[in-house]
Amino acid sequence: MSGILNVGCVPVDNILRKLRHHLRDEGISGTIGAVAGRLRKTTANGLEGTPGYHALRLRLLHRRYDPEDLAPIWVSPDEITSLTGGYERRESGHLDYVPRFKPKEARWESLPYEAEVPYGAVRAGEWDREREPFSKLLMYRGVQERFEQGFDWEETAYYRGLRDRFASESRSESRSKELAMDRCERLETVYETIRSEGYRSQRALNGNPLHEITVNVARDGELLYNCEGRHRLSVAKVLGVDRIPVLRLVSHPEHDGGTGNE
Repeated sequence: MSGILNVGCVPVDNILRKLRHHLRDEGISGTIGAVAGRLRKTTANGLEGTPGYHALRLRLLHRRYDPEDLAPIWVSPDEITSLTGGYERRESGHLDYVPRFKPKEARWESLPYEAEVPYGAVRAGEWDREREPFSKLLMYRGVQERFEQGFDWEETAYYRGLRDRFASESRSESRSKELAMDRCERLETVYETIRSEGYRSQRALNGNPLHEITVNVARDGELLYNCEGRHRLSVAKVLGVDRIPVLRLVSHPEHDGGTGNE
């Protein structure tokens, strides 16, 4: 026996070490806030997928939203060609691109988004001017290379990016390759599922009302990718899926005639 207690498969000594570092760097109030946030996220993740959870969540959401704000629209994946804002590499999480807006209900951590907004928001400004191609994302390039060009995963830009990321986090070469391949295999599972079963909405699959691909509507009406579902969107594009459901997060007032929410 190692003599190390575990909480949720995380060794207690690791938790205590992180807690000490956080107290040193952030102080008591910052640490209390971080612990409370982690507990909320852990509780929510534990409830995710339990019977009736998403139905209850949808009822609660309808107290804050008009149903139309949470109703997906079905569009061709080919209509979503650009990111909202610029392209940039990331040091954690997905390899590249930071979402411009954060949905109020999202449980993201440590992302430098521009603003937190409710679904169906109307926001003025120049946020829709800067656009980068969705095709720049390493994940999408990897899906193309794997399923259109027939590359092995190890030959794709996505695998190489993942491997290098994990290696930069002081993991061994073999572990970095193992973790990178695990991510690629998950993406292959998404591809095989959509190819064999067709594209289904997240609400139909598991009742989750908020995990659809999420877009913003620019002043010229173009749908700009913001967050959620980049795996599914990449695969849908490569498979030539006709229609997919998307949620609209922010619209520019020059498109829909509204007034900006600041």
